[in-house]
Amino acid sequence: MIKYSSFIIAIMFGVIGYGQVTNTSPYSYFGIGDFNQQTTVVSSSMGGLAIASNEENGINFANPAGNSALKFTILSIAGKTNFLEIDDGTTTQSASNTSLSYLALGIPFGEKGGLLVGLQPNSNVGYAITEELFDVNDEVVEANVFNGNGGTNRFFGSFGYKVYEGLSLGLEAEYIFGSIDNNLINQRLDVALSTRHRLISNLRGGGIKIGAQYQKELKENLEVQAGASVKLANNLNATSEEYLYSFDYTSFGVEQPQDSLINNTDLEGQIERPLSWSAGIGVGKSNNWHAGIEYSAQGALNFDDSVFLSNNKIKYEPSSKVSIGGFWLPKRNSITSYWHRVTYRAGVKFESPGISISTTANPTEFTALDDFGMSFGLGLPIGNQLSQVNLGFEYGNRGNTNNGLIKENYFNLRLGLNLADKWFHKRKIN
Repeated sequence: MIKYSSFIIAIMFGVIGYGQVTNTSPYSYFGIGDFNQQTTVVSSSMGGLAIASNEENGINFANPAGNSALKFTILSIAGKTNFLEIDDGTTTQSASNTSLSYLALGIPFGEKGGLLVGLQPNSNVGYAITEELFDVNDEVVEANVFNGNGGTNRFFGSFGYKVYEGLSLGLEAEYIFGSIDNNLINQRLDVALSTRHRLISNLRGGGIKIGAQYQKELKENLEVQAGASVKLANNLNATSEEYLYSFDYTSFGVEQPQDSLINNTDLEGQIERPLSWSAGIGVGKSNNWHAGIEYSAQGALNFDDSVFLSNNKIKYEPSSKVSIGGFWLPKRNSITSYWHRVTYRAGVKFESPGISISTTANPTEFTALDDFGMSFGLGLPIGNQLSQVNLGFEYGNRGNTNNGLIKENYFNLRLGLNLADKWFHKRKIN
């Protein structure tokens, strides 16, 4: 009789146990990986608040209508370092990684319009997990090694325009592309050869988002801002290669294939992404303070089994997110204190990512991977005071240790640079 070590990912294959994780989250195993929030460092520092944001020296990924206020050309680049602690209830593992968050260019068009083009990750895959199966004498009789890497990126362009006093509309088009490589290696006691299953998927697709914002000045310089965006349903096309073969290692440690069981290079399928929408509202004083709340929702993803193997231990559900946050700028034009010109940001988020996992013998019992995060950030003015270095800090957790799952405690450190200036204007004096 074989018993199992505590291992999480193998649960999806009907085996309970947890081993070793490196790179990023083991939950990036699912679908096409962990989806990146389409937010700037500024927005992330306020819990993801962005739908109603409309700033003359800031860019907006969440709502294309928000770029209508651009008055300066802005070159923006940002990166993120993620520190992850993974807890299965008995042991913990740690991992970290650093990656580019986005590269974007915002250009004003006249007094009422703004164009934004950029490149940013759309999803990330990065896991390396070992499962060991023991006999009654606690000797290893079988081992499985799961590893995957890759992800998808998106190139996008959005345009916002002020169509009426206080009312702006926007449109965004995106192109998604990338490749994901998933592997499973099986080794058994007293069996000379190992077995590898490999699935390489190349993904391509596009998307359209529309947005609107409305601003209204109230008494005592108070201003209310409201916004909404809708991303239309679309498909990602996937072409995949699947291999299953046995192998051994040469004396130099190089993998040497032997018998090939599956060699299929003609797999095609689709990922259906349903309509998603976001809405938010906030109140504040221009260049002084702002507080707001927003809500986002999307229907359940649908994966074509012809490319992404069917797994009854995973259930994709509608996802949702609530963000609450804001900023405070003591005195924008202060000449006595630099720290009065610094923007202070904070926020929280409550998110249901749309994935549930079954870890029990009951096929109808699933556990959701809920996510909670708290964030804080600083906007440090440089140069002409229009440009900024933005720092963001986020601490949160995802999942729990109930029913054999794992809990992730994460800390994200974000660093962004916004270089803003007037690039296109006529000289008044020669």
